Amino acid sequence: MEKGTNNGTITDIEGNFTLNVNPNSTLVISFIGYATQEFAINRNNMQLNVILQEDSKMIDEVVVVGYGVQKKENLTGSVAAVNFNDVANMPVANTTNMLQGRLPGVMLTGNGAQAGKDNPEIRVRGVGTLGDASKNNPMVLIDGVESSISQISELAAEDIESVSVLKDAASGAIYGVRAANGVILITTKRGSEQKPTVSYSGSIALQQATVLPDYVNSYEWAKMYNECNPGKAYTPEMLEALRTGSDPDHFANTNWTKEMFRTAPMHQHHLSVTGGSKNVHYMISTQYFKQEGILKNTANQRFNFRSNVDAQLGILKVGLNLSGSRQNIEEPTTSVTGEGLMRYLTWFTRPTVPVQYSNGHYGYVDGNPAIGQSVFKNPIYALNNGYKDNKHYRFDGKFFGELDLYKGLKFRSSLAYKFYMNDITTFNPRSLAIYNADGDELAPAGTQNTLTDYHYVETSYINENILTYNTTFGEHEIGILLGHSIQGTRWDKNEASKQGFPTDNIYEMDGGTQNDKVSGSAEETALQSFFGRINYNYGGRYLFEMNIRHDGSSRMPKANRYATFPSFSGAWLISNESFMQDINWLSSLKLRASWGKLGNQEIGNYAYTSTLSAQGNYYFGNTKYIGLKTSKIANENIKWETTTITDFGVDASFWQNRINIVFDWYNKTTSDILLQLPMPGIFLGSLGAPYQNSGKVRNLGWEFAANYYDQKGDWSWQAGISLAGVKNEITDMNGQESIYGYNNSLINREGEAIGSYYAWKAIGIYRTEEDLKRTNSKGELITLNGQAPQLGDIMYENVNDDNDINDADRQVIGNPFPKLQYSFNLGFSYKKFDVTTFWQGIAGLNRFNWDETNISNGGNKSSRWLDRWSPENPDGSMPRMGAAINNTMSSFWLTKGDYLRLKNVEIGYTFKKEAWMNKMGIQSLRLYLAGTNLLTFTPLKDYDPEKQSTDARNDVHPNTKTYSFGINVKF
Repeated sequence: MEKGTNNGTITDIEGNFTLNVNPNSTLVISFIGYATQEFAINRNNMQLNVILQEDSKMIDEVVVVGYGVQKKENLTGSVAAVNFNDVANMPVANTTNMLQGRLPGVMLTGNGAQAGKDNPEIRVRGVGTLGDASKNNPMVLIDGVESSISQISELAAEDIESVSVLKDAASGAIYGVRAANGVILITTKRGSEQKPTVSYSGSIALQQATVLPDYVNSYEWAKMYNECNPGKAYTPEMLEALRTGSDPDHFANTNWTKEMFRTAPMHQHHLSVTGGSKNVHYMISTQYFKQEGILKNTANQRFNFRSNVDAQLGILKVGLNLSGSRQNIEEPTTSVTGEGLMRYLTWFTRPTVPVQYSNGHYGYVDGNPAIGQSVFKNPIYALNNGYKDNKHYRFDGKFFGELDLYKGLKFRSSLAYKFYMNDITTFNPRSLAIYNADGDELAPAGTQNTLTDYHYVETSYINENILTYNTTFGEHEIGILLGHSIQGTRWDKNEASKQGFPTDNIYEMDGGTQNDKVSGSAEETALQSFFGRINYNYGGRYLFEMNIRHDGSSRMPKANRYATFPSFSGAWLISNESFMQDINWLSSLKLRASWGKLGNQEIGNYAYTSTLSAQGNYYFGNTKYIGLKTSKIANENIKWETTTITDFGVDASFWQNRINIVFDWYNKTTSDILLQLPMPGIFLGSLGAPYQNSGKVRNLGWEFAANYYDQKGDWSWQAGISLAGVKNEITDMNGQESIYGYNNSLINREGEAIGSYYAWKAIGIYRTEEDLKRTNSKGELITLNGQAPQLGDIMYENVNDDNDINDADRQVIGNPFPKLQYSFNLGFSYKKFDVTTFWQGIAGLNRFNWDETNISNGGNKSSRWLDRWSPENPDGSMPRMGAAINNTMSSFWLTKGDYLRLKNVEIGYTFKKEAWMNKMGIQSLRLYLAGTNLLTFTPLKDYDPEKQSTDARNDVHPNTKTYSFGINVKF
């Protein structure tokens, strides 16, 4: 179709073009490699911008980058993007989880799915620095305003236009000290010149745990207990009562996971209005979300709104973005993870005890008088006990103005304000008296109750001023950006508590009479930056970009407060060369290269200075005063942690863009990492060691993505695959090493990956008398921590060839980084019917799944213990029970954590231009069924493989699978 005609084919047209069509008609546009799209044409909208049309998949051709957008073909850096129209219907409680597996080089690791507390860990191209995990968090910007990772979860997926991730220095250097761990740019939808359009989307879902431990029944558990504790053994009569269930009060068969978890509903409703005239555009939306947690007595309820308004006032364009949310998280007063309810389940309950006796009291003991109740903790009592009110309030506002000073010359200024408040009220009532099934009191009720109020406020402001100039002459295109920004943030915390409330249903401080305590603190930080960028494009073939940012932060001492972070990148669009024009099967081919430096400001607010703490009592006369004491030695010579990234990439597409391929190789090195190195105690005394720039970490990696789109007649189909791998290595720690984690099972050591697994290497189980005669090279019998091994014990490698397995025999036995991250999608559509599936997985990964072998007091046991060593089962896969030496962290407990998971499946039907829809004023209507985490293929049993490496004991809340039905409708 030529420009200005009504039918035919348009070829080689870029940007905007005008079609002469009948008003109030429908224009059908079909792109090679993209789905057919329909656009309504009205008398006020005779121009159609194909590239930026919201409903078109061609939106992938424009990518959001730092302080602007670029055509994908003009990118010189490594940028990955997600069009949220493709994922908005995923039935997840946290919007962040929609990104999992969809961005090569970006790894999301779940931290459990507790309602309202399910924010995953996000890592871009590995882990670049040591210390607190938050130091490795990427920078997040929502509509250009810096936000937290947790704030992504509060965004309605329907409000998000696109998500871009800046992975290399070329794309991220414009953000300077905030960009070392990658940058996530989120843009929300805006209005356009069109009549008002009302859109509603809603869904209802059911959630279940992806997997719960398969614990043994009470009869099998009691037999295991007898092996560990023959002096307190269950008698044959007791075992028979457990086997038959004849006395459930004294000898129960409680499945504690089923008592704690449930199938839970979740629903969300989103309503938006978009539209505008020639000069004013608007988008207003609101969402209500309610999730009942799969853990009983947990829930998450959220209400949020968003308003984006733009107005063109002559040469001045102004805009106002407003958004806010109110969230209420329901949770027990006892924490769920860590030392909380999940630990109760694995260590402090046992199936022989009922949840409640028939007399109504909570269960704490069974009918074996030798055991008692000293360490038993009833998780159902903890779930039902007390009161906790956890509320979150957030408000974000941004005003901006953009002035056209001259042709191609624009000035833009913006002012943003962010407010976040968290109020938590926790009331712990007096503990109940403990009884047995016969009504005898075993422990008296508590005498004290406690109310704690926690108040947290975070406020920040950001002012940015940006001057841009774009011009074209001949085959030359030049873009220049100059900018300045300032931002400040303040954190305030207050906590108060009282005891001695007359009843257990008073939740106000004035009701308490005893032990009042008050604490509070505040922190502030400020950042000032100057930045610039130059883009050059010659003939659409040779691309060059240079970025520079000069940052100064209050987190650094005056001597090193400012630092400069440059980057350089270039690309060669080979396919645009004249000698490539006759190669019809090659649509495009581009080579990219970049180098640059980035900084990391996530180092704490006062790392360079000494700090004071209120410690110690001082007396003046008979009056006692609390004194101030130096708690940390200052080091005013520290400087920024710096990440240097070199990246080489190839972008290619074939057969009229039906197939698209992207490949990147990178070297990411972080130097001058801040560490608190060990110092002589005679120098430090009781003070904390000063921070020093002494660490260096390298991440070598690669990324590959390929996508295929095609269509024929009423059919269209798509497929895609993404692969990524990274090798992490500590190259310098100033000769020091750090051992930490549960049972000191993790290590940071030069030459190894961050958080490498550090423990004994298991080489088998002592199964025969000959095994027990194992010796070192000198012929000495080998002992285990000074004790002679027994049949059924785990056998360990003798690293130093002495006659005892001890701490000196620990070694690096693996690391927490997968060798391969991968995902693939498959989908097709036929007329109004469509099906999409998305799979995600990792390979070459190990995780600790440690388990206590001694159940002297309690602890549920998974079914894997049914195949334990015993004289009757000498070939058992598990060691004997009751041996403390088998509890030691070792490679025996390091299990393969590979998995392939069906992250999302969606089946939909879209009604288009039906007569009954016109009568009701409906533009489009779509019904769909969707699910997440429905299938998982993994060698790991009883636990979800998708977890962080620090969860050695499976203390994290389970992940969820969901089944949902939804509707999308536009009026």
